[in-house]
Amino acid sequence: MKPAYNPLTRRQFLIGGGTALALPLLPSLLPREARAAAQAALSAERYFVHMTTWHGVFQSQFYGPLLDLAASQTTTAGGVAVRGMPLQSKTSGDKVVISDILSAAASALSPRMLSRMNVINGLDYHTSVGHNRGYSLGGDGGSPSIDQVLARSTGFYPARPPQGAIVRNLVSLSGNGTGNNTSTTQTEQTAESNVKLFDRLFGTTTTPGEPSIVLVDRVKEHADLVMSDPACSADCRNRLSNYLDLLSDVQGQVTSTANGSSFPRPTTDTSAVEAAEGFYGKPEQQAACEKLWNDIVAAAFAAGISRVYVCGPNTYTFGPDSEFAWHNNYAHALDDPARRAGFNAAVQLQFEGAMLNLANKLDQITTADGATIFDKTLLASAFELGSGGNPGHHHNRCIPVVSLGNAGGYFKTGQYLDYRDLTSFSWSSDPHWYSGLIYNQWMGMILRAMGVTRSEQETTVVGYPNVRGANGDHTDAIWNVAGQDLPWLRA
Repeated sequence: MKPAYNPLTRRQFLIGGGTALALPLLPSLLPREARAAAQAALSAERYFVHMTTWHGVFQSQFYGPLLDLAASQTTTAGGVAVRGMPLQSKTSGDKVVISDILSAAASALSPRMLSRMNVINGLDYHTSVGHNRGYSLGGDGGSPSIDQVLARSTGFYPARPPQGAIVRNLVSLSGNGTGNNTSTTQTEQTAESNVKLFDRLFGTTTTPGEPSIVLVDRVKEHADLVMSDPACSADCRNRLSNYLDLLSDVQGQVTSTANGSSFPRPTTDTSAVEAAEGFYGKPEQQAACEKLWNDIVAAAFAAGISRVYVCGPNTYTFGPDSEFAWHNNYAHALDDPARRAGFNAAVQLQFEGAMLNLANKLDQITTADGATIFDKTLLASAFELGSGGNPGHHHNRCIPVVSLGNAGGYFKTGQYLDYRDLTSFSWSSDPHWYSGLIYNQWMGMILRAMGVTRSEQETTVVGYPNVRGANGDHTDAIWNVAGQDLPWLRA
């Protein structure tokens, strides 16, 4: 018995117990006339992940030795002399270190991940900002953030998926006006916890008080019939088996893993874990929550339920305090070496425990064309505010950016790219921080990498890259190149 096939979405499903479980593409079991088109669509699919870090950071801790590297290539962009060079790292014990913050266990920051990584300096938000929601995804009062552009884009989603974008927290903005999206509003979260997200995406909600029904068990009979079908190739059997194992493992973590774990309550519902006593004093448990979210996102990507995930600042910070205490005790105390070290440790934990964790998970999921989901993905992170020194921490200059993945070969990777204008005025004497190119130039490039055409950008979005903020510190020449690819990033 073959999987149910929807010719409109080119998706396949297992059926059982009132559940239709979306599957990764199994080409050998597609109708013959659909195989070529489905394979072509699969190869063209792209995935986007974005994680935002709260507040700003000192350049020396984020970029470290990269700041002193000699440029291997130079050019001029928008009248600014810019520099590029291969990304440099060193090994220290069992860690790979780029800087104090950009470091991780060698098993996580592997040579493959380093080769698919870019670190970018010198991109500015186009207007002065205080604490904000949306700028790290290109949104503002008049422009939606790029996750919402992707969610409604026919270039990115030729067939509408069940969930256009998986959204966590207050970084996603959607247009609520007409015409040119004259205003925006915060997008609602997709789910309040990992369990609720799993239930929403995979339809596993049960009556309160009743035993949980294991999703994979519902469709086991159909899965067994599919794998025994002579038409099912060995590759498709392995892909189906691996996907069911992934989903079973995810559901097991959602429902029962915390019994006997280090969490202070016997549950792995992330909202309950956050509410447990002592949670804000245990950063490693905060990272463990992110890994639980990542498990479900990886499963949703594998099934074709969604191809966009954005995560912004949460109630926890990967540090020892909750958000508001953290803001005053750490983010506003970076001149204190001990507080600065605590801040750096928190940002490093988010980089390794959330961003790299998801990248490595996606790299374990092989699609029908032989590539991994990571091969087709761009994972990017940025800060709410800029990087620099006194009087820094609340400015729009030099937003720290890290990316992993090349979006199916669109981006050149393995680089440190410095787009700062080192001849401009310095905003402080110790340490210096400067003006640079426009951050939305990066946002527009991401949209093009995801298959959103320039005409679609222009008709559905204000600001990628044509909007001009009130801040007059960026020259006409800088704005004139804002619609072009950033130097050295296009493969």
